[in-house]
Amino acid sequence: MGCGICGYAGLDDPELLSDMCAVLKHRGPDEEGKFVDFGIGLGSRRLSIIDLSGGKQPISNEDGSVWTVFNGEIYNYVELKLQLEASGHVFKTDSDTEVIVHAYEEWGTGCFQSFVGMFGIAIWDGRDKRLVLARDRFGKKPLYYWAEDNKLIFSSELKGILQHEGVPRTIDRQALEDYLTFFYVPSPLTIFKNVRKIKPGEYLTFQNGELRTELYWDLGFSTKDDWPEDAIIEQLYRLLEDSVRIRLRSDVPLGAFLSGGVDSSTVVALMKRLSEQDVRTFTVDFEEGPYSEARWAQSVADFLGTNHHVLTVKPDALALLPRMIWHFDEPFADSSMIPTYYVSKATSQEVKVALSGDGGDEVFMGYPWMEDPSVYKYYRAVPPAVRNPILKVIASVPTHNGVVTLAKHALDKQYANQGPEERYFLRVSQMGQQEVQKLVHANPQVEGTEAPTSKYLQQYFEKEKSTNLMNAFDYVTIKTYLPEDILVKVDRMSMAVSLEVRSPFLDHRLAEFSAALPPSMKVHNSVRKYILKKMVLKKRLLPKEIISRKKQGFGVPIDYWFHRGFDDLAAQVFERTYSEGNFESILARTQVSEILKKPFANAAKIFALMVLAVWYQMYIIRDERVPPLEIEKYT
Repeated sequence: MGCGICGYAGLDDPELLSDMCAVLKHRGPDEEGKFVDFGIGLGSRRLSIIDLSGGKQPISNEDGSVWTVFNGEIYNYVELKLQLEASGHVFKTDSDTEVIVHAYEEWGTGCFQSFVGMFGIAIWDGRDKRLVLARDRFGKKPLYYWAEDNKLIFSSELKGILQHEGVPRTIDRQALEDYLTFFYVPSPLTIFKNVRKIKPGEYLTFQNGELRTELYWDLGFSTKDDWPEDAIIEQLYRLLEDSVRIRLRSDVPLGAFLSGGVDSSTVVALMKRLSEQDVRTFTVDFEEGPYSEARWAQSVADFLGTNHHVLTVKPDALALLPRMIWHFDEPFADSSMIPTYYVSKATSQEVKVALSGDGGDEVFMGYPWMEDPSVYKYYRAVPPAVRNPILKVIASVPTHNGVVTLAKHALDKQYANQGPEERYFLRVSQMGQQEVQKLVHANPQVEGTEAPTSKYLQQYFEKEKSTNLMNAFDYVTIKTYLPEDILVKVDRMSMAVSLEVRSPFLDHRLAEFSAALPPSMKVHNSVRKYILKKMVLKKRLLPKEIISRKKQGFGVPIDYWFHRGFDDLAAQVFERTYSEGNFESILARTQVSEILKKPFANAAKIFALMVLAVWYQMYIIRDERVPPLEIEKYT
């Protein structure tokens, strides 16, 4: 169930628990629940999805010695309940939440490995006086914590922790540099020093003032080259079909996001096959033609016979930017958060739960940079003296195969003779390291380590690069861009309107199966997601024109919107922020001015800096504890 959870250990402050629950109400508007004992507090804001009358939180085991609050869904709760009942456990509800306490009784912290789902979980073990926090394998659901002086506070969102006045709002320098580089703050850091995120696939224990973290799951690549393609297709279909099937478990109406791309369209096609009810689909459109996917989504909806809804997003969407920033808690600048908010809002007016195609690009190597290891040799074969002129010719070819794509990026990023790690870093970074360093000033408000930002990516390369570079590129993407950008965006924007989003492609069983396939099954002759597309064709889920169309990112026309006054709005935001607070100590004003001089070329950078400025006004200057209502307050 979509929820907001919060709590503490080592404190006795019921009023704090109430404040934390109140600020998370958008995540769970249906009801509030609390458990308070000496030195422990658990809070929940519930979005009722499963067992509407009986699944209230917090919930305990038979004797009240184990309590839990939980954000997310345990999709295999039906099967787990039967297994646990056979072992003697007694259930009093039909909710997936109650499965957690009995599974913990049975298997301890090993219970997380038995869950198929998305979750942020808090368990209080009263027998051992131990608090356990856990996050799902891919990081679909967030969980923050702050620990100091034998006490710990946790929350689904950072704003819950900030309700405790003892948590300092000191900006972490490394987190700031990471944000400017990637447009997000990666785990385990947050923008505030000493507040941390639990990593995907990790659990934390807090007992007798001692804090420990442990990884309970990680995706491993073990390529098997002798699998017949037909056998792969059959197993892939069975896994994806089951993933969709169990994600249709709900006591409230469901729908689906539909972009018209192969991932979301495949999910909707399987929903149509598995559901006995009308399938409702939702998409967003833009007035600016190059960014519109509405016609493709409509084509899929017509082919499948769904009840389809389209919402047009206009430039005045920027008026909602402060509210979006409030929901993210820390700087986040993937501008596709805007259409994500709108499609979530439109969907939430019809249903409480939506399925999405998120994860397909990561699990089946759908991003352009996945081809880098296989086609980089063509770049290296070009003599250095004539490299740029030849690359310009190749990049001008009107096609989208791997060589042409790499040539375009090689020109844009000025590839030289870097190794694969450096090339990957150049592909995914939004600002260069020199530009970041010029923007950021060392000062008392910005504390923390100053390790090279590229180290964040390198730690994941070390695990897989010795086996296969394409696998390494995929693994790094799954450990970084997926949980820190894509899933953060979807969680915050859907929860802002009390909508639960489920992602069948992020079933760990499906991901583990794909990770065992040779990369050639996922990128074949410059066809990305090759085996997925073959399966969709063979099973006649979608027409060929949908499967073979060029991939289009879920972006917004920020550059177009500059023609409608967005650059003036950005300038006003910076002027106000610099005049009201010590923003000069965070970003060098002269460097911001240089970036503003080229609004069309630097549209994405200006958007990211403007997000940071509005966030700074909201969380540092004004210390806001309620959501902003209009942009005029901040411009």
